[in-house]
Amino acid sequence: MDHHQQFHRAAIERGIPEDEVSKFAEFLRFAIWTSERPNGVPVGRSGGLPRLPVGMEWPSSEHGPLPFVASFDCAALPGVDGLALPADGSLLLFLHHEWAHDTYSVADEQKFARVVYVPAGTDTATAEEPDHDEDMFCNMTLDFVGREYDLFATVNAELPSWFEDDEASQSDDQEHLALNLAHRKELCALTRALWPERNGADIYLGGYSAGIGELATDNMYTTPETRMAEDILEAREKAGELVVPPDEWKLRLEEEALRVMREWVPLAQFVPDEVYQARFLIRHDDLAAGRFDTALSFTAFTE
Repeated sequence: MDHHQQFHRAAIERGIPEDEVSKFAEFLRFAIWTSERPNGVPVGRSGGLPRLPVGMEWPSSEHGPLPFVASFDCAALPGVDGLALPADGSLLLFLHHEWAHDTYSVADEQKFARVVYVPAGTDTATAEEPDHDEDMFCNMTLDFVGREYDLFATVNAELPSWFEDDEASQSDDQEHLALNLAHRKELCALTRALWPERNGADIYLGGYSAGIGELATDNMYTTPETRMAEDILEAREKAGELVVPPDEWKLRLEEEALRVMREWVPLAQFVPDEVYQARFLIRHDDLAAGRFDTALSFTAFTE
């Protein structure tokens, strides 16, 4: 099903102008929400021991083996626009969220995160639990091998947080955020009517990056994309390529963050511990080409 076409048709039937519908649709994303709530056939498994290609060692770091998070059967996952997952094969996630976060460096964090793609037809076997320290986490309630259970999928519509903010600015300089759309609230309501909000999920594929509660600008929460945008702007300023007046910094940051958001997509997001947020992002072109080794981990502490 083409979800964007479904939305477009419903909006036009309500008499909303075509140009507004098209502009709004640029910000409308669809994500695969997975949880243990039964819904059709399982699309993956959370926890337990992974099935790795025969002969492949358990993904590890200098500190030890990386905890296995989940695996997904790409052939069983529903298709959504903007998330060019492989048609078949398996996708496996590994992450030690505490080690990753404690690096305080996006570059160094990658040593403690891994995305593994196993092509269809590959000979695999259930991996044996590797040797590791008895206490792998500061949170003593967490086990190296997590509880194993099936994951089921639903498709959900997602909008940027500022779209549904009743207090969001509608001034002329917010046109890049589409906050000046006359029927914005009506289109938001239509989106929620077509795809009612659910009670959350265990692992999210696609959609928008989860913020951590702090604001990067008056309209955007801090996300991996705003962090990347800020790094890009600061690097360009340092190189003498760009001069941003202080009163324009937030506007430029939002514009750059939107550009980054068009280039990158959240591959997977989940909460490995109640005070951590795990997020794997990948460029759209790398995802389409199956270059999963280019995915970046952004682990955040939420308290």
